[in-house]
Amino acid sequence: MRFFRGFRLAGVLLGTALLANCGGSEPAETPAAKPTKGAKPATTPTEAETAPLNVSVFLEYSGGMKGFVPRGGADKPATEFQQRIGALITETQVNGAVANRKYYLCENAAPKAVPFSELRNLVQGNVAQAALGTELPQMLEGILARPQAAQEVSVVISDFIYGPEDRSAFSQLPNLIRTSIAPVSQKQLAVAVFGETSRFYGSYFPAVKTPVPKRTLNGEKVPYYVWVIGPPALVARYSAEVFKNAPAQQAFFGLKTSTPAFAPVLVKLTDPKLKPSGSVYAEDNGLTMKVSDDPAEFTVGLNLKELPAAWQQPAFLAQHLQVRLPNGQAAVVPNSVRTLTEEQQSGQPVLAPYTHALRLRVTKLAAPTATLSLALPAPETPDWVSAWSTANDNTPAPRTFGLDQILTGVRQSYPTPLPPVFTVQLPLKNDK
Repeated sequence: MRFFRGFRLAGVLLGTALLANCGGSEPAETPAAKPTKGAKPATTPTEAETAPLNVSVFLEYSGGMKGFVPRGGADKPATEFQQRIGALITETQVNGAVANRKYYLCENAAPKAVPFSELRNLVQGNVAQAALGTELPQMLEGILARPQAAQEVSVVISDFIYGPEDRSAFSQLPNLIRTSIAPVSQKQLAVAVFGETSRFYGSYFPAVKTPVPKRTLNGEKVPYYVWVIGPPALVARYSAEVFKNAPAQQAFFGLKTSTPAFAPVLVKLTDPKLKPSGSVYAEDNGLTMKVSDDPAEFTVGLNLKELPAAWQQPAFLAQHLQVRLPNGQAAVVPNSVRTLTEEQQSGQPVLAPYTHALRLRVTKLAAPTATLSLALPAPETPDWVSAWSTANDNTPAPRTFGLDQILTGVRQSYPTPLPPVFTVQLPLKNDK
């Protein structure tokens, strides 16, 4: 590019059983821990909590980006880019979750390290002479070629317009992207893409150069993007803890988390919506139930604090969580996914280890024993990507040339189907 621009109650308290896995970033399918009556839930830190969150921020610094950061004043409101990116780099600078942070400008060649103050000054509009920039594949390649790139989070801010001097390169756009981000597949990194629009002032350089190679804009809105690249657990953590109020336009590739805390909650809860129903009770390792006459329903707790904020929403979880029960039938009870409030967690200690609760209903259990699995599959490329893509960006609009092709290159860097974000398991026994 030329940058010119995731009831029968035996009186046993199982809700304090906690599943935790602190192994590698690949989510293991972990059975429920053996419950101990009155035991305190385990509090072993997860991988994302123990690994330092080191962040490097890269701002594409070119003439084509200059229009997002006009010099302002008391009588001239900041652009959306200035407001959002200013807040993002400030949060990165001051947030206690970040262990170390560095800042770079992507100019003609390799990224150039700069102090935070210089980057902040550029965002607020103090741009003297922007560089011509570098082509998109080379920019990504330079960022990911750094020795520390596989151990930290790289935050890339750009309009991601691909406008090569060699126009025939357009036909190879997915392949060029896939090649430039080779460390993503080689080192099993994750990529999160956030899309936003902002008013733009000044010279706009489209990828398609006809009928005109350059236009002057006076506040029209055009897109820009924030890519977050790095180890999956750290990308999820940055997206959840640092990227506050992220936009609705989000796409995640390769995102995985350590196995979340997970257990059935079979106690006398004050909330009737959480109380179990049917014939189900706790055993030493899992649940025993009888479902020949009536279904068994019970509440489970999950700690999903590592997921991006948008993925923690009950509506998202209700839509995407999948339940599997070989030799049986089970499902998430409709409208049962809820976020636990601090009051609920403190008022009922059994809920303290969890951020979410949901109801599971077992309607059939044919085998003497079976293992129920609850998983969050990795979503594929979302619909907004197509809506934000165009084959001709000569007339400015809230669309980006070849965005679908760019993200096709990213998607092709991962296996098909994508691995699940996490999987948890619960042993069940049939009480015939």
